[in-house]
Amino acid sequence: MYLEYFGFDSYPFAVTPDPSFLYLSRSHREALGHLLYGAGEHGGFVALIGEVGTGKTTLIRAVVANDTPNLDVALCWNPHLGVTEFVGTICDELGVSYDAERDTTLKALVDRLNQHLLEAHAANRRTVLIIDEAQNLSREVLEQLRLLTNLETHKDKLLRVILVGQPELEGVLARHDLRQLAQRITARFRLQPLGVAETRAYVQHRLARAGGPQHLFSRSAIVMLCALTRGVPRLINMVCERALMGTYAHGRAYVGPWTVLRAAMETLPARPRRVRSRWWRFAVPTGAIALIGIVVGLAWLPDIPLTNAAEWIRGAKASGDQVAQADDSGKDSQTKTATEASKKDSAASDSKANAPTATAQAQDTDKNKDAKDPDPADAQKSGSKPDVKDADKTSHDPKSDAGAKSDDPSKKSDKNQSKDQSKDKQSPKKDTFTLPKGNADINQVLRLWGVFGAQIRSGCSDLHVGDLRCLDDTGDFATVRRYNRPALLILNEKNHHQTVLLSGVNKDGTVTLVGGDGTRDVDRDRLLKLWTGRFEVVWRSDAGVALIQPGSVGNAVVWLRKRLMQIDGKNPDNQVGKPSPVYDDALGKRLKAFQKSHNLKPDGIAGPRTQMMLNGAVPSPGAPSLTPVKPSEKK
Repeated sequence: MYLEYFGFDSYPFAVTPDPSFLYLSRSHREALGHLLYGAGEHGGFVALIGEVGTGKTTLIRAVVANDTPNLDVALCWNPHLGVTEFVGTICDELGVSYDAERDTTLKALVDRLNQHLLEAHAANRRTVLIIDEAQNLSREVLEQLRLLTNLETHKDKLLRVILVGQPELEGVLARHDLRQLAQRITARFRLQPLGVAETRAYVQHRLARAGGPQHLFSRSAIVMLCALTRGVPRLINMVCERALMGTYAHGRAYVGPWTVLRAAMETLPARPRRVRSRWWRFAVPTGAIALIGIVVGLAWLPDIPLTNAAEWIRGAKASGDQVAQADDSGKDSQTKTATEASKKDSAASDSKANAPTATAQAQDTDKNKDAKDPDPADAQKSGSKPDVKDADKTSHDPKSDAGAKSDDPSKKSDKNQSKDQSKDKQSPKKDTFTLPKGNADINQVLRLWGVFGAQIRSGCSDLHVGDLRCLDDTGDFATVRRYNRPALLILNEKNHHQTVLLSGVNKDGTVTLVGGDGTRDVDRDRLLKLWTGRFEVVWRSDAGVALIQPGSVGNAVVWLRKRLMQIDGKNPDNQVGKPSPVYDDALGKRLKAFQKSHNLKPDGIAGPRTQMMLNGAVPSPGAPSLTPVKPSEKK
């Protein structure tokens, strides 16, 4: 119902345990490591314990979906079985052949299972048994499970066992008559609920995985959400689903704390009711108001471990309204939004009110105490729409660039441009510079991508045409060149804003522009004097998600691994085994190296900017590009 309103490809908070939506918090990452250890070569007997709804089943399915080579997995979802039925279920899961009429005794089934395990071991295959809801296993089944772990060779266990259950499992294993089984458990781990910062990251991960904007929930709404759900992922999904429905029903752009509170009252399990006196009629609403005030107040304090500031776009208007952005990753230096030429041209202007659009990036919560949540009502009045911005913003600090030696041609462009401007001031020439008439739009960009007949009337951030997306960005001309994709440039000529389409960069110092009246080659340096530094660029989301970051699991991570292999000159199809769908430290290190080599912030997060660079590093048939320029060529 609300998918089209928010731009989702799928429901972000479905309660089914989908491993493609798995978010690996610190606790979940360690739990997954224990499961993989239990299924590994030296695994034995592992127990994973967690409260209801903390994500145990999702972790199990992630292990199964990992498709580890030479690994056979037997899953037991129903623990309410007798001993014979339990062993028969294991045989069925492993595909052990037996006669259902003749092999009816426990001994016959165990013999069949033992023979199968010996054959699998001889073929260098490992076998792991995963039992969910293990706290419901009877004492007899647990004792039989201990006897099955006796199936072994002189060096290796033939059957590895992973018990997954609720906290009651700890009490079962602590029983005196099961001490022999408890002593065989080589690793135990208790899964913890999410904290405030992890709740924020969890919500943003699922929103991005569903193809929608990340920052739909305000900071105070996240704090309220974590307090009401106690950080339990299943309860978070229930409340967020209902909160999105309420936000959609009221036509708002953001989810605030009141919406979360109302959604929690409608969805969370009710506590036992008690007979209350009349004074509760006044205490309940008063307490609710006080709770909202405390939560909102806590969200403003720098001591709260929240690492994100709410990020939104107010939409630049023709009058030159300022665009405000909040950077989720923090510690980014202020971005340079115009070239040296545009700065000099702006300084010579008669009024500072018509200065080019600038972008201010908010620092981390520890450094910026003035960051505020966007009020849904205010966001709706201003016409803002939720947007997805990632943390890999390119830094353009002229002071840091001045002292660094680099072969990147983009770092030399500003110096050359300043020299050309000084020459123009000393010897003025006759102005023959003429721009195309009219404004270009996003539909003209789509035609360069082979999309004809589209009539897109929404903004850049709302573009969803197949796998094509649009990024509204700011920077210098070198940034546009690195993206190497046709871009809409926002110009400001004599207080008049115009949008032109940059479709090519020529070797003779000119660029090809497309306007309302056709195509025209103009002088690049003259164009930069009119450019505000803002541009919109269309890119192809081959990964299918807006962000790939630590904690991501699924096909997007597999795509990232393969793309980095291609960049390194390797053929992913020739690699042994399937690429892991889990974002690990090795992948993050390789991605950071790629980002650093392409003048991106090395944060290990593959957002739109990094994904564009990844796409440009490998030939992409059908993707338009600006004319490639060698490093030796003048910019």
